[in-house]
Amino acid sequence: MKLKDFIQSHDIDQSKNLIDESLLKAAEQMTGISFGSELSEYLLQYGYLGYGFAELYGMNARQGLNSDMVKETLYLHEYYPETKEFVAIENQGEGDYYLVNGKDEVYEYDANLGKLVQVKYTLFEYIVHRFEQVDQALNT
Repeated sequence: MKLKDFIQSHDIDQSKNLIDESLLKAAEQMTGISFGSELSEYLLQYGYLGYGFAELYGMNARQGLNSDMVKETLYLHEYYPETKEFVAIENQGEGDYYLVNGKDEVYEYDANLGKLVQVKYTLFEYIVHRFEQVDQALNT
């Protein structure tokens, strides 16, 4: 299933205060990462997405560069140098992060082990996969 289809067929939470291109560019400068096309589209079109118990990081115009995604990314860059080429997209708890690089490839990062592993998804595929996991958990 594609991301747009999933969003249209489910009750997905998203930002009502979307950012513009200038704030997107400012976030790229602040994090030192050129965002991929999917991450850029995600931020400009949705801001962030949440479904059930899963809430992905994002940005909104009200918080700007103080948005969760930017703050978490900068935190990881400061304390975990191996994450410097990545943007934080989700924290699943206990130091288990999901990150995306400038090619929209998703990685799992275990902060406790300092272990970075590429998962088989691009950003949009990861979001659909994650929300399908939530959907399955909510409907069992």
